[in-house]
Amino acid sequence: MHHGMVDQLRHERDRFVAFAFASADILLELDEEGNILFADGATRGLLGRNAEEMQGQNFYQLLTTEDETQMRDVIASLDNKYRMEDIEITLFSKHNDKMPFGVSGFRLSSLRNHTYLSLSILKGDVSTDQLFRRDFDTGLLRTQGYVESANEKILEAQAQGKKLNITLLDFPELKEFIDGLPEDAANLLLREISDYIRGKSLDGDTAGMINPEAYSFVHDGSVEPAQMIKDIIVITQKADPKGKGIEVRSKTIKADPGVLTKQDSANALLYTLNMFASNAGAGFSIDSLSSGYAKMLDETMLKMTAFKETVNDSDFKLAFQPIVDLKSGLIHHYEVLVRINNTEKFSNPFDFITFGEQAGIIGDFDLLMCQKVFEVLARTARQGNRPMVAVNISGKSLGSLLFKDALRKLLAMNKKTRKQVIFEVTESAKIDDMQAANTFLQELRLEGNLCCLDDFGTGESSFEYLRNLQVDFIKIDGSYVRESLQTPRGRHMLKAMAGLCRDLNVTTIGEMVEDEKAAALLWEAGVKFGQGYLFGKPDVDEETIIHCKKPTPFYQGMMRAKRFDKKDRAWWSAAN
Repeated sequence: MHHGMVDQLRHERDRFVAFAFASADILLELDEEGNILFADGATRGLLGRNAEEMQGQNFYQLLTTEDETQMRDVIASLDNKYRMEDIEITLFSKHNDKMPFGVSGFRLSSLRNHTYLSLSILKGDVSTDQLFRRDFDTGLLRTQGYVESANEKILEAQAQGKKLNITLLDFPELKEFIDGLPEDAANLLLREISDYIRGKSLDGDTAGMINPEAYSFVHDGSVEPAQMIKDIIVITQKADPKGKGIEVRSKTIKADPGVLTKQDSANALLYTLNMFASNAGAGFSIDSLSSGYAKMLDETMLKMTAFKETVNDSDFKLAFQPIVDLKSGLIHHYEVLVRINNTEKFSNPFDFITFGEQAGIIGDFDLLMCQKVFEVLARTARQGNRPMVAVNISGKSLGSLLFKDALRKLLAMNKKTRKQVIFEVTESAKIDDMQAANTFLQELRLEGNLCCLDDFGTGESSFEYLRNLQVDFIKIDGSYVRESLQTPRGRHMLKAMAGLCRDLNVTTIGEMVEDEKAAALLWEAGVKFGQGYLFGKPDVDEETIIHCKKPTPFYQGMMRAKRFDKKDRAWWSAAN
Protein backbone atom coordinates (compact mmCIF):
# COMPACT_ATOMS: atom_id res chain seq x y z
CA MET A 1 0.00 0.00 0.00
CA HIS A 2 1.25 3.49 -0.83
CA HIS A 3 2.78 5.39 2.12
CA GLY A 4 0.43 8.30 1.54
CA MET A 5 -2.59 6.00 1.81
CA VAL A 6 -1.19 4.44 5.02
CA ASP A 7 -0.67 7.87 6.55
CA GLN A 8 -4.19 8.91 5.59
CA LEU A 9 -5.71 5.80 7.14
CA ARG A 10 -3.66 6.30 10.29
CA HIS A 11 -4.82 9.92 10.43
CA GLU A 12 -8.47 8.86 10.07
CA ARG A 13 -8.04 6.25 12.81
CA ASP A 14 -6.45 8.77 15.17
CA ARG A 15 -9.22 11.26 14.44
CA PHE A 16 -11.93 8.75 15.40
CA VAL A 17 -10.03 7.84 18.56
CA ALA A 18 -9.74 11.54 19.45
CA PHE A 19 -13.48 12.03 18.94
CA ALA A 20 -14.18 8.98 21.11
CA PHE A 21 -11.99 10.23 23.97
CA ALA A 22 -13.63 13.65 23.77
CA SER A 23 -16.69 12.07 25.38
CA ALA A 24 -15.29 9.05 27.23
CA ASP A 25 -12.69 8.09 29.82
CA ILE A 26 -12.13 4.47 28.71
CA LEU A 27 -12.61 2.64 25.39
CA LEU A 28 -13.05 -1.15 25.25
CA GLU A 29 -13.42 -3.75 22.50
CA LEU A 30 -15.06 -7.06 23.53
CA ASP A 31 -15.31 -10.36 21.70
CA GLU A 32 -18.53 -12.38 21.70
CA GLU A 33 -17.71 -13.91 25.11
CA GLY A 34 -17.05 -10.52 26.67
CA ASN A 35 -13.26 -10.84 26.76
CA ILE A 36 -11.45 -7.52 26.45
CA LEU A 37 -9.42 -7.44 23.21
CA PHE A 38 -8.50 -3.76 23.29
CA ALA A 39 -8.43 -1.14 26.04
CA ASP A 40 -7.31 2.46 26.12
CA GLY A 41 -7.81 5.59 28.20
CA ALA A 42 -7.67 6.21 31.94
CA THR A 43 -7.67 2.54 32.90
CA ARG A 44 -4.76 2.95 35.31
CA GLY A 45 -6.13 6.02 37.06
CA LEU A 46 -9.70 4.75 37.41
CA LEU A 47 -9.40 0.97 37.64
CA GLY A 48 -5.82 0.39 38.77
CA ARG A 49 -4.99 -1.62 35.64
CA ASN A 50 -3.00 -0.45 32.66
CA ALA A 51 -4.23 -1.22 29.14
CA GLU A 52 -2.13 -4.38 28.86
CA GLU A 53 -3.56 -5.74 32.12
CA MET A 54 -7.10 -5.08 30.92
CA GLN A 55 -6.59 -7.12 27.74
CA GLY A 56 -7.58 -10.72 28.35
CA GLN A 57 -9.82 -9.83 31.31
CA ASN A 58 -13.46 -10.79 30.98
CA PHE A 59 -15.52 -7.60 31.09
CA TYR A 60 -18.47 -9.23 32.86
CA GLN A 61 -16.27 -10.40 35.72
CA LEU A 62 -15.47 -6.78 36.53
CA LEU A 63 -19.15 -6.02 37.19
CA THR A 64 -21.46 -6.57 40.11
CA THR A 65 -23.77 -9.57 39.74
CA GLU A 66 -26.76 -7.35 38.98
CA ASP A 67 -24.88 -5.29 36.40
CA GLU A 68 -23.44 -8.43 34.78
CA THR A 69 -26.91 -9.80 34.10
CA GLN A 70 -28.06 -6.45 32.73
CA MET A 71 -25.05 -5.98 30.45
CA ARG A 72 -25.19 -9.52 29.05
CA ASP A 73 -28.85 -8.98 28.12
CA VAL A 74 -28.25 -5.53 26.61
CA ILE A 75 -25.20 -6.58 24.55
CA ALA A 76 -26.99 -9.69 23.32
CA SER A 77 -29.84 -7.53 22.02
CA LEU A 78 -27.59 -5.17 20.07
CA ASP A 79 -27.46 -5.24 16.29
CA ASN A 80 -26.17 -2.98 13.55
CA LYS A 81 -29.12 -0.59 13.83
CA TYR A 82 -29.20 0.20 17.51
CA ARG A 83 -26.74 1.14 20.17
CA MET A 84 -26.94 1.29 23.93
CA GLU A 85 -26.67 4.72 25.52
CA ASP A 86 -25.79 5.92 29.01
CA ILE A 87 -26.43 2.75 30.98
CA GLU A 88 -25.15 3.11 34.54
CA ILE A 89 -22.91 0.31 35.78
CA THR A 90 -20.38 -0.25 38.55
CA LEU A 91 -16.93 -1.67 37.83
CA PHE A 92 -14.57 -3.11 40.42
CA SER A 93 -11.03 -1.74 40.33
CA LYS A 94 -8.04 -4.03 40.74
CA HIS A 95 -8.29 -3.51 44.50
CA ASN A 96 -12.08 -3.93 44.68
CA ASP A 97 -12.95 -0.25 44.90
CA LYS A 98 -16.34 0.39 43.29
CA MET A 99 -16.29 2.93 40.46
CA PRO A 100 -19.57 4.10 38.81
CA PHE A 101 -19.59 4.56 35.03
CA GLY A 102 -21.98 5.50 32.28
CA VAL A 103 -21.50 3.15 29.33
CA SER A 104 -22.53 3.46 25.68
CA GLY A 105 -21.85 0.87 23.01
CA PHE A 106 -22.34 -0.60 19.56
CA ARG A 107 -21.88 -4.04 18.04
CA LEU A 108 -20.76 -4.65 14.46
CA SER A 109 -21.44 -7.98 12.75
CA SER A 110 -19.01 -6.94 10.03
CA LEU A 111 -16.25 -6.98 12.68
CA ARG A 112 -16.90 -10.52 13.98
CA ASN A 113 -19.71 -9.35 16.26
CA HIS A 114 -17.29 -7.45 18.46
CA THR A 115 -18.78 -4.91 20.86
CA TYR A 116 -17.28 -1.44 21.23
CA LEU A 117 -17.88 0.35 24.53
CA SER A 118 -17.13 3.87 25.73
CA LEU A 119 -17.14 4.39 29.50
CA SER A 120 -17.33 7.72 31.34
CA ILE A 121 -16.90 8.06 35.08
CA LEU A 122 -20.07 9.33 36.76
CA LYS A 123 -18.48 12.26 38.55
CA GLY A 124 -21.73 13.20 40.25
CA ASP A 125 -21.74 9.82 41.97
CA VAL A 126 -18.10 9.69 42.98
CA SER A 127 -16.14 12.22 44.99
CA THR A 128 -12.65 13.43 44.25
CA ASP A 129 -11.54 11.56 47.38
CA GLN A 130 -12.92 8.32 45.94
CA LEU A 131 -11.24 8.89 42.59
CA PHE A 132 -7.90 9.51 44.21
CA ARG A 133 -8.31 7.28 47.26
CA ARG A 134 -5.63 4.93 46.02
CA ASP A 135 -2.19 5.42 44.50
CA PHE A 136 -2.37 3.23 41.44
CA ASP A 137 1.37 3.09 40.86
CA THR A 138 1.74 1.15 44.10
CA GLY A 139 -1.80 -0.09 44.68
CA LEU A 140 -1.67 1.33 48.22
CA LEU A 141 -4.22 3.62 49.77
CA ARG A 142 -3.36 7.30 49.90
CA THR A 143 -3.14 8.92 53.33
CA GLN A 144 -6.82 9.89 53.74
CA GLY A 145 -8.12 6.54 52.49
CA TYR A 146 -5.60 4.69 54.63
CA VAL A 147 -6.60 6.62 57.75
CA GLU A 148 -10.28 5.83 57.18
CA SER A 149 -9.59 2.15 56.61
CA ALA A 150 -7.08 1.86 59.46
CA ASN A 151 -9.25 3.72 61.95
CA GLU A 152 -12.27 1.55 61.14
CA LYS A 153 -10.28 -1.64 61.74
CA ILE A 154 -8.67 -0.32 64.92
CA LEU A 155 -12.00 0.68 66.48
CA GLU A 156 -13.60 -2.58 65.38
CA ALA A 157 -10.79 -4.54 67.03
CA GLN A 158 -11.06 -2.44 70.21
CA ALA A 159 -14.78 -3.24 70.47
CA GLN A 160 -13.91 -6.96 70.20
CA GLY A 161 -11.12 -6.74 72.78
CA LYS A 162 -8.42 -7.40 70.18
CA LYS A 163 -5.09 -5.61 69.91
CA LEU A 164 -3.67 -4.28 66.66
CA ASN A 165 -0.44 -2.54 65.76
CA ILE A 166 0.54 0.22 63.36
CA THR A 167 3.93 -0.03 61.69
CA LEU A 168 5.64 2.79 59.83
CA LEU A 169 8.20 1.99 57.17
CA ASP A 170 10.73 4.64 56.17
CA PHE A 171 12.69 4.23 52.88
CA PRO A 172 15.11 7.20 52.95
CA GLU A 173 16.87 6.11 49.72
CA LEU A 174 13.89 4.77 47.74
CA LYS A 175 13.20 7.74 45.48
CA GLU A 176 16.83 8.08 44.43
CA PHE A 177 17.07 4.32 43.94
CA ILE A 178 13.90 4.20 41.81
CA ASP A 179 15.06 7.13 39.69
CA GLY A 180 18.22 5.20 38.82
CA LEU A 181 16.34 2.18 37.43
CA PRO A 182 14.79 1.70 33.99
CA GLU A 183 11.08 2.56 34.03
CA ASP A 184 9.84 -1.03 33.75
CA ALA A 185 12.18 -2.21 36.50
CA ALA A 186 11.22 0.72 38.73
CA ASN A 187 7.49 0.03 38.30
CA LEU A 188 8.00 -3.66 39.00
CA LEU A 189 10.01 -2.95 42.16
CA LEU A 190 7.37 -0.55 43.52
CA ARG A 191 4.69 -3.15 42.89
CA GLU A 192 6.68 -5.94 44.57
CA ILE A 193 7.33 -3.84 47.67
CA SER A 194 3.74 -2.58 47.84
CA ASP A 195 2.17 -5.99 47.25
CA TYR A 196 4.38 -7.46 49.98
CA ILE A 197 3.32 -4.76 52.47
CA ARG A 198 -0.36 -5.13 51.53
CA GLY A 199 -0.10 -8.88 52.01
CA LYS A 200 1.10 -8.36 55.58
CA SER A 201 -1.59 -5.77 56.40
CA LEU A 202 -4.86 -6.62 58.12
CA ASP A 203 -7.39 -8.04 55.62
CA GLY A 204 -4.87 -7.40 52.86
CA ASP A 205 -5.89 -3.77 52.33
CA THR A 206 -4.98 -1.65 55.34
CA ALA A 207 -1.71 -0.34 53.98
CA GLY A 208 -1.06 3.22 52.88
CA MET A 209 1.53 5.32 51.11
CA ILE A 210 2.07 8.40 53.30
CA ASN A 211 4.60 9.81 50.83
CA PRO A 212 6.88 8.19 48.20
CA GLU A 213 9.39 7.17 50.88
CA ALA A 214 7.08 6.55 53.86
CA TYR A 215 4.54 3.74 54.13
CA SER A 216 2.32 2.53 56.97
CA PHE A 217 0.13 -0.50 57.62
CA VAL A 218 -2.12 -2.03 60.29
CA HIS A 219 -1.50 -5.61 61.41
CA ASP A 220 -2.00 -8.08 64.22
CA GLY A 221 0.65 -9.60 66.50
CA SER A 222 1.55 -12.39 64.08
CA VAL A 223 3.45 -10.02 61.79
CA GLU A 224 7.13 -9.50 62.54
CA PRO A 225 8.31 -6.12 61.17
CA ALA A 226 11.99 -7.07 61.67
CA GLN A 227 11.57 -10.01 59.29
CA MET A 228 9.65 -7.78 56.88
CA ILE A 229 12.58 -5.39 56.69
CA LYS A 230 14.91 -8.26 55.78
CA ASP A 231 12.49 -9.47 53.10
CA ILE A 232 12.07 -6.01 51.58
CA ILE A 233 15.84 -5.47 51.51
CA VAL A 234 16.17 -8.76 49.60
CA ILE A 235 13.55 -7.51 47.10
CA THR A 236 15.55 -4.31 46.56
CA GLN A 237 18.83 -6.23 46.28
CA LYS A 238 17.41 -8.28 43.40
CA ALA A 239 16.49 -5.07 41.58
CA ASP A 240 19.83 -3.41 42.30
CA PRO A 241 22.42 -3.97 39.55
CA LYS A 242 25.07 -3.73 42.30
CA GLY A 243 23.17 -6.16 44.55
CA LYS A 244 23.34 -3.78 47.52
CA GLY A 245 19.68 -2.84 47.96
CA ILE A 246 18.48 0.04 50.13
CA GLU A 247 18.02 0.87 53.79
CA VAL A 248 14.61 0.24 55.40
CA ARG A 249 13.63 1.46 58.86
CA SER A 250 10.51 0.75 60.87
CA LYS A 251 8.62 1.79 63.97
CA THR A 252 5.75 -0.22 65.46
CA ILE A 253 3.25 1.03 68.02
CA LYS A 254 0.10 -0.28 69.65
CA ALA A 255 -3.02 1.01 67.93
CA ASP A 256 -4.98 2.21 70.94
CA PRO A 257 -7.44 5.08 70.40
CA GLY A 258 -8.20 5.23 74.13
CA VAL A 259 -11.43 7.04 74.95
CA LEU A 260 -11.58 9.20 71.85
CA THR A 261 -14.66 9.12 69.64
CA LYS A 262 -14.46 7.49 66.22
CA GLN A 263 -14.05 10.85 64.47
CA ASP A 264 -11.51 12.18 66.95
CA SER A 265 -9.54 8.95 66.71
CA ALA A 266 -9.42 9.28 62.92
CA ASN A 267 -8.43 12.95 63.18
CA ALA A 268 -5.63 12.12 65.61
CA LEU A 269 -4.30 9.36 63.38
CA LEU A 270 -4.49 11.58 60.29
CA TYR A 271 -2.72 14.45 62.04
CA THR A 272 0.06 12.17 63.26
CA LEU A 273 0.57 10.54 59.85
CA ASN A 274 0.66 13.95 58.18
CA MET A 275 3.34 15.06 60.63
CA PHE A 276 5.25 11.86 59.89
CA ALA A 277 4.94 12.45 56.13
CA SER A 278 6.05 16.07 56.32
CA ASN A 279 9.12 15.17 58.38
CA ALA A 280 10.16 11.99 56.58
CA GLY A 281 13.30 12.32 54.49
CA ALA A 282 15.64 15.33 54.52
CA GLY A 283 17.74 14.10 57.43
CA PHE A 284 14.77 12.58 59.22
CA SER A 285 15.29 9.62 61.53
CA ILE A 286 12.25 7.51 62.19
CA ASP A 287 13.18 7.41 65.89
CA SER A 288 13.68 11.15 66.15
CA LEU A 289 10.15 12.30 65.40
CA SER A 290 9.11 13.46 68.89
CA SER A 291 11.16 10.52 70.20
CA GLY A 292 9.26 8.18 67.93
CA TYR A 293 5.87 7.84 66.28
CA ALA A 294 4.34 6.23 69.37
CA LYS A 295 5.15 9.22 71.54
CA MET A 296 3.89 11.54 68.84
CA LEU A 297 0.56 9.73 68.65
CA ASP A 298 0.31 9.90 72.44
CA GLU A 299 1.08 13.62 72.29
CA THR A 300 -1.55 14.06 69.59
CA MET A 301 -4.13 12.34 71.78
CA LEU A 302 -3.22 14.62 74.68
CA LYS A 303 -3.42 17.71 72.47
CA MET A 304 -6.74 16.53 71.10
CA THR A 305 -8.07 16.19 74.64
CA ALA A 306 -6.65 19.58 75.67
CA PHE A 307 -8.18 21.25 72.60
CA LYS A 308 -11.58 19.71 73.33
CA GLU A 309 -11.41 20.75 76.99
CA THR A 310 -10.49 24.31 76.01
CA VAL A 311 -13.54 24.50 73.76
CA ASN A 312 -15.94 22.67 76.07
CA ASP A 313 -14.91 24.76 79.10
CA SER A 314 -14.54 28.03 77.13
CA ASP A 315 -11.09 28.18 78.70
CA PHE A 316 -9.85 31.19 76.75
CA LYS A 317 -10.25 34.95 76.57
CA LEU A 318 -11.15 37.29 73.75
CA ALA A 319 -8.76 40.09 72.89
CA PHE A 320 -9.58 43.06 70.67
CA GLN A 321 -7.19 44.94 68.39
CA PRO A 322 -8.23 48.06 66.42
CA ILE A 323 -8.18 48.40 62.63
CA VAL A 324 -7.73 52.08 61.86
CA ASP A 325 -8.46 54.36 58.90
CA LEU A 326 -5.00 55.57 57.88
CA LYS A 327 -6.35 58.89 56.64
CA SER A 328 -8.43 59.93 59.63
CA GLY A 329 -7.05 57.88 62.51
CA LEU A 330 -10.60 56.71 63.29
CA ILE A 331 -11.08 53.11 64.48
CA HIS A 332 -13.10 51.32 61.82
CA HIS A 333 -13.50 47.98 63.61
CA TYR A 334 -11.76 45.57 65.98
CA GLU A 335 -10.37 42.14 65.19
CA VAL A 336 -11.26 39.54 67.79
CA LEU A 337 -8.25 37.43 68.77
CA VAL A 338 -7.96 34.53 71.20
CA ARG A 339 -5.79 34.18 74.29
CA ILE A 340 -5.43 30.54 75.44
CA ASN A 341 -5.24 29.78 79.16
CA ASN A 342 -3.86 26.25 78.65
CA THR A 343 -0.25 27.00 77.73
CA GLU A 344 0.99 23.55 78.73
CA LYS A 345 -0.02 21.93 75.44
CA PHE A 346 -0.28 25.05 73.28
CA SER A 347 2.48 27.60 73.63
CA ASN A 348 0.53 30.32 71.80
CA PRO A 349 -2.80 30.91 70.01
CA PHE A 350 -1.26 30.17 66.61
CA ASP A 351 -0.17 26.72 67.82
CA PHE A 352 -3.66 26.09 69.19
CA ILE A 353 -5.48 27.12 66.01
CA THR A 354 -3.03 25.38 63.67
CA PHE A 355 -3.45 22.13 65.58
CA GLY A 356 -7.23 22.44 65.40
CA GLU A 357 -7.05 22.91 61.63
CA GLN A 358 -4.60 20.09 61.00
CA ALA A 359 -6.55 17.73 63.26
CA GLY A 360 -9.85 18.64 61.58
CA ILE A 361 -11.57 19.93 64.72
CA ILE A 362 -11.33 23.70 64.28
CA GLY A 363 -15.02 24.09 63.40
CA ASP A 364 -16.18 23.71 67.02
CA PHE A 365 -13.79 26.44 68.14
CA ASP A 366 -14.71 28.82 65.29
CA LEU A 367 -18.39 28.45 66.15
CA LEU A 368 -17.75 29.06 69.84
CA MET A 369 -15.74 32.19 69.01
CA CYS A 370 -18.68 33.52 66.99
CA GLN A 371 -21.03 32.74 69.87
CA LYS A 372 -18.78 34.58 72.36
CA VAL A 373 -18.55 37.58 70.04
CA PHE A 374 -22.33 37.85 69.84
CA GLU A 375 -22.53 37.72 73.63
CA VAL A 376 -20.12 40.67 73.79
CA LEU A 377 -22.09 42.58 71.15
CA ALA A 378 -25.31 42.01 73.10
CA ARG A 379 -23.72 43.50 76.21
CA THR A 380 -22.38 46.56 74.38
CA ALA A 381 -25.76 47.06 72.70
CA ARG A 382 -27.38 47.38 76.11
CA GLN A 383 -24.91 50.20 76.79
CA GLY A 384 -25.93 51.95 73.58
CA ASN A 385 -22.82 50.99 71.57
CA ARG A 386 -22.77 49.14 68.26
CA PRO A 387 -19.10 48.46 67.38
CA MET A 388 -17.95 46.55 64.31
CA VAL A 389 -15.83 43.46 65.00
CA ALA A 390 -14.04 40.90 62.81
CA VAL A 391 -13.95 37.22 63.76
CA ASN A 392 -11.79 34.57 62.07
CA ILE A 393 -13.16 31.51 60.29
CA SER A 394 -10.84 28.76 59.14
CA GLY A 395 -10.94 27.56 55.55
CA LYS A 396 -11.51 24.10 57.07
CA SER A 397 -14.69 25.30 58.73
CA LEU A 398 -16.02 26.66 55.44
CA GLY A 399 -15.80 23.11 54.10
CA SER A 400 -18.01 21.71 56.86
CA LEU A 401 -21.76 21.50 56.26
CA LEU A 402 -22.32 21.08 60.01
CA PHE A 403 -20.40 24.27 60.75
CA LYS A 404 -22.25 26.29 58.11
CA ASP A 405 -25.66 25.10 59.30
CA ALA A 406 -24.75 25.88 62.93
CA LEU A 407 -23.49 29.36 61.99
CA ARG A 408 -26.70 30.08 60.07
CA LYS A 409 -28.72 29.22 63.20
CA LEU A 410 -26.46 31.39 65.36
CA LEU A 411 -26.84 34.34 63.00
CA ALA A 412 -30.61 33.88 62.91
CA MET A 413 -30.64 34.10 66.72
CA ASN A 414 -28.67 37.37 66.63
CA LYS A 415 -30.44 39.35 63.92
CA LYS A 416 -30.03 42.68 65.70
CA THR A 417 -26.24 42.47 65.91
CA ARG A 418 -25.25 40.17 63.04
CA LYS A 419 -24.39 43.02 60.67
CA GLN A 420 -21.77 44.23 63.14
CA VAL A 421 -19.69 41.11 62.44
CA ILE A 422 -17.06 40.88 59.69
CA PHE A 423 -15.96 37.33 58.87
CA GLU A 424 -12.24 36.92 58.18
CA VAL A 425 -11.35 33.78 56.23
CA THR A 426 -7.91 32.55 57.27
CA GLU A 427 -5.59 30.99 54.71
CA SER A 428 -3.68 28.70 57.06
CA ALA A 429 -5.89 25.76 56.02
CA LYS A 430 -6.61 25.22 52.34
CA ILE A 431 -10.20 25.42 51.10
CA ASP A 432 -10.99 22.29 49.10
CA ASP A 433 -14.21 23.46 47.42
CA MET A 434 -13.84 27.10 46.40
CA GLN A 435 -17.24 27.27 44.72
CA ALA A 436 -19.09 26.04 47.80
CA ALA A 437 -17.08 28.38 50.04
CA ASN A 438 -17.82 31.37 47.84
CA THR A 439 -21.51 30.49 47.73
CA PHE A 440 -21.61 30.56 51.52
CA LEU A 441 -19.69 33.84 51.73
CA GLN A 442 -22.09 35.46 49.29
CA GLU A 443 -24.96 34.20 51.43
CA LEU A 444 -23.39 35.97 54.41
CA ARG A 445 -22.80 39.16 52.42
CA LEU A 446 -26.39 39.25 51.13
CA GLU A 447 -27.55 39.13 54.75
CA GLY A 448 -25.37 42.13 55.59
CA ASN A 449 -22.08 40.66 56.81
CA LEU A 450 -18.83 41.98 55.34
CA CYS A 451 -16.16 39.39 54.52
CA CYS A 452 -12.36 39.56 54.51
CA LEU A 453 -9.42 37.41 53.38
CA ASP A 454 -6.81 37.26 56.14
CA ASP A 455 -3.00 37.08 55.77
CA PHE A 456 -3.14 37.67 52.03
CA GLY A 457 0.12 36.87 50.24
CA THR A 458 1.55 34.29 52.66
CA GLY A 459 0.26 31.07 51.10
CA GLU A 460 0.45 29.48 47.69
CA SER A 461 -3.32 29.84 47.28
CA SER A 462 -3.62 33.60 47.95
CA PHE A 463 -4.38 34.66 44.41
CA GLU A 464 -6.57 31.60 43.87
CA TYR A 465 -8.61 32.76 46.87
CA LEU A 466 -8.80 36.29 45.53
CA ARG A 467 -9.90 35.00 42.12
CA ASN A 468 -12.58 32.65 43.47
CA LEU A 469 -13.87 34.34 46.62
CA GLN A 470 -15.73 37.64 46.40
CA VAL A 471 -14.95 39.62 49.55
CA ASP A 472 -15.02 43.20 50.84
CA PHE A 473 -11.56 43.36 52.46
CA ILE A 474 -8.10 41.92 51.91
CA LYS A 475 -5.71 41.92 54.85
CA ILE A 476 -2.15 42.16 53.50
CA ASP A 477 0.25 40.07 55.56
CA GLY A 478 2.68 41.97 57.74
CA SER A 479 5.70 40.42 56.01
CA TYR A 480 4.96 42.59 52.97
CA VAL A 481 4.73 45.67 55.16
CA ARG A 482 8.12 44.93 56.72
CA GLU A 483 9.71 44.24 53.34
CA SER A 484 8.27 47.45 51.88
CA LEU A 485 10.10 49.37 54.59
CA GLN A 486 13.38 47.75 53.62
CA THR A 487 13.53 47.48 49.82
CA PRO A 488 12.19 49.27 46.72
CA ARG A 489 11.06 45.87 45.42
CA GLY A 490 8.97 45.40 48.56
CA ARG A 491 7.34 48.81 48.06
CA HIS A 492 6.51 47.96 44.45
CA MET A 493 4.97 44.64 45.54
CA LEU A 494 2.84 46.37 48.18
CA LYS A 495 1.67 49.02 45.73
CA ALA A 496 0.87 46.39 43.09
CA MET A 497 -1.24 44.38 45.55
CA ALA A 498 -3.11 47.46 46.69
CA GLY A 499 -3.72 48.48 43.07
CA LEU A 500 -5.04 45.04 42.13
CA CYS A 501 -7.43 45.04 45.06
CA ARG A 502 -8.58 48.58 44.23
CA ASP A 503 -9.35 47.49 40.64
CA LEU A 504 -11.39 44.60 42.07
CA ASN A 505 -13.25 47.00 44.39
CA VAL A 506 -11.74 45.32 47.45
CA THR A 507 -10.58 47.43 50.41
CA THR A 508 -7.10 46.73 51.77
CA ILE A 509 -5.83 46.46 55.36
CA GLY A 510 -2.12 46.41 56.17
CA GLU A 511 -0.87 44.35 59.14
CA MET A 512 2.01 44.88 61.58
CA VAL A 513 2.06 48.67 61.44
CA GLU A 514 4.55 49.45 64.18
CA ASP A 515 5.36 53.12 63.52
CA GLU A 516 4.19 56.16 61.58
CA LYS A 517 6.70 55.52 58.82
CA ALA A 518 4.95 52.24 58.05
CA ALA A 519 1.56 53.94 58.18
CA ALA A 520 2.72 56.63 55.73
CA LEU A 521 4.16 54.03 53.38
CA LEU A 522 0.91 52.04 53.40
CA TRP A 523 -1.11 55.15 52.68
CA GLU A 524 1.17 56.14 49.80
CA ALA A 525 0.83 52.62 48.37
CA GLY A 526 -2.97 52.95 48.35
CA VAL A 527 -3.83 50.87 51.44
CA LYS A 528 -6.84 52.27 53.30
CA PHE A 529 -6.66 50.66 56.77
CA GLY A 530 -3.90 49.58 59.13
CA GLN A 531 -3.51 47.21 62.07
CA GLY A 532 -0.58 47.03 64.47
CA TYR A 533 0.95 48.24 67.71
CA LEU A 534 1.02 51.84 66.43
CA PHE A 535 -2.76 51.89 66.74
CA GLY A 536 -3.13 49.67 69.78
CA LYS A 537 -2.19 46.26 71.16
CA PRO A 538 -4.75 43.46 71.62
CA ASP A 539 -6.74 44.14 74.79
CA VAL A 540 -8.78 41.55 76.70
CA ASP A 541 -11.02 44.28 78.18
CA GLU A 542 -14.17 44.15 76.07
CA GLU A 543 -14.91 47.74 77.07
CA THR A 544 -12.20 48.77 74.62
CA ILE A 545 -14.47 48.17 71.63
CA ILE A 546 -16.82 50.98 72.65
CA HIS A 547 -14.18 53.29 71.13
CA CYS A 548 -15.09 52.08 67.63
CA LYS A 549 -15.61 54.99 65.18
CA LYS A 550 -13.49 57.22 67.41
CA PRO A 551 -9.86 58.33 66.91
CA THR A 552 -7.26 56.03 68.36
CA PRO A 553 -5.24 57.87 71.02
CA PHE A 554 -1.98 56.53 69.56
CA TYR A 555 -2.30 57.84 66.00
CA GLN A 556 -3.54 61.13 64.59
CA GLY A 557 -4.00 60.02 60.97
CA MET A 558 -2.38 61.19 57.76
CA MET A 559 -4.37 64.46 57.66
CA ARG A 560 -1.66 66.37 59.52
CA ALA A 561 0.83 65.74 56.66
CA LYS A 562 1.44 68.67 54.35
CA ARG A 563 0.76 66.58 51.26
CA PHE A 564 -3.01 66.95 51.67
CA ASP A 565 -4.94 69.78 50.06
CA LYS A 566 -7.51 72.17 51.58
CA LYS A 567 -10.42 69.89 50.70
CA ASP A 568 -8.85 67.03 52.65
CA ARG A 569 -8.12 69.33 55.61
CA ALA A 570 -11.75 70.48 55.62
CA TRP A 571 -12.86 66.86 55.67
CA TRP A 572 -10.53 66.17 58.60
CA SER A 573 -11.94 69.08 60.59
CA ALA A 574 -15.51 67.91 59.98
CA ALA A 575 -14.67 64.32 60.95
CA ASN A 576 -13.19 65.43 64.26
